[in-house]
Amino acid sequence: MPVLMAATILAIAGFQVYWLSKAYEREERTLDMRTNFLFRETIRSIQASKIKLDSLASDSTGSLRMSVQQELRHGAQVEALPREKVIGMVDVLMQRTKDPGKRKIIFRRGDSVRVFNSEVSPRQNRIMQFLFDMDALQDSIRVAEVEKAYAKKLAEQNIDVPFTVSRVPTEETEPERRRFNEVTLGFTNPVTYRLELGNAFPLLLKRIGPAILFSVFLVGFTFLSFMLLYRNLLRQRKLADIKNEFISNITHELKTPIATVSVAIEALRSFGGSVSPQKTREYLDISANELQRLSLLVDKVLKLSMFEKKEIELKYETLNMRQLVDEVTSSMRLQFEKKKADVTVHAEGDTTLEGDRLHLVSVLFNLLDNALKYSKEAPKIDICLKDNGPQLQLVIADNGIGIPQEYHRRIFEKFFRVPHGNVHDAKGYGLGLSYVSHVVDQHRGSIEVTSAEGTGSRFIITLPKHKG
Repeated sequence: MPVLMAATILAIAGFQVYWLSKAYEREERTLDMRTNFLFRETIRSIQASKIKLDSLASDSTGSLRMSVQQELRHGAQVEALPREKVIGMVDVLMQRTKDPGKRKIIFRRGDSVRVFNSEVSPRQNRIMQFLFDMDALQDSIRVAEVEKAYAKKLAEQNIDVPFTVSRVPTEETEPERRRFNEVTLGFTNPVTYRLELGNAFPLLLKRIGPAILFSVFLVGFTFLSFMLLYRNLLRQRKLADIKNEFISNITHELKTPIATVSVAIEALRSFGGSVSPQKTREYLDISANELQRLSLLVDKVLKLSMFEKKEIELKYETLNMRQLVDEVTSSMRLQFEKKKADVTVHAEGDTTLEGDRLHLVSVLFNLLDNALKYSKEAPKIDICLKDNGPQLQLVIADNGIGIPQEYHRRIFEKFFRVPHGNVHDAKGYGLGLSYVSHVVDQHRGSIEVTSAEGTGSRFIITLPKHKG
């Protein structure tokens, strides 16, 4: 079962890791596409702001000007073309605007002026000037300017990622083969700007943060559920073992008094009048003692069950605990004599209180029975009653085998018995101290134990003198 649970948790965790890795890759691709798009958009914005579209005459090249403006507004850009395509495009433009006349072609670029003599029309001259301006545009766009504009774009989109922009040599490749993080400007002398992103891990981690939290919650919830299930299974198995041990012990406890009484009755029946009155009283005392043990056992099981189901109410009356102790010790006189036990009772101050007589008597029987059961030769039992103002303290100490420290809190659990490998004649069923604890709790009192293995035990019960 633990192996299967561990395998299931590992499988769920593995699936969550795979899912998170895919989510991370998806966010990484999205970020790459978004940043490249913003980079191209930045270049286009700078490019559009620097192109002097007004230098084109509205009458002869107005359609061309409107076309260029429209393309730039919708996101197109003037990128580098192979030299053969540039020559072809110029030839087509010259043919469509043909108006022969020997004129000078003057190309202006800032303070620089180029003059050519050719048979071109004014219209062609303006087109050639426009192309010359486009080709020279890259020299006026600086890297720092691109970086500043791009940083502003990223801030508007809440994209916090480091980056660098650099100018790199231009390679004449087909548009579909160009890198997405590169933008090329110019015709005959193109310039390429390249974008390099820095460490984007914090940003990507932040974006998939909700998915990570959900995965951690799912794995943690599954792990906790399995642990609770496994603990409950262990507890059920433990309860099953305790139940089996309880049935075995209580069966023995029931058989012993029944067998003893049966033998005593059979002896009286067989020998009849030949048995002396002294022997008869002895057999009857043995039978009464065993029947009392049997009655205590049945009464203990029934009362404990009623306490747990809360089907019983305590019948309070004014009691003298010293008198109850004397009654119980007198009832157990034969057992004390059989074990040769030395029992002393000491009382200080007022020992009266309000409580349930039947259950308090059962508490005394249980504690004294345990003191005898788990004592060595010549048991010594001390019973002390002490007046503590609004409370009454009952202390029962013995010189028995003691209770190891690790079991002090568990001895009041139902069916629990302290393992004693070297004690085989101490039969029990793990209900006595549990019953005692329930009775004390119902009286709003407290019980504690001080003991060490091999040095005896000391049970201290504190009960309020008045109900409520």
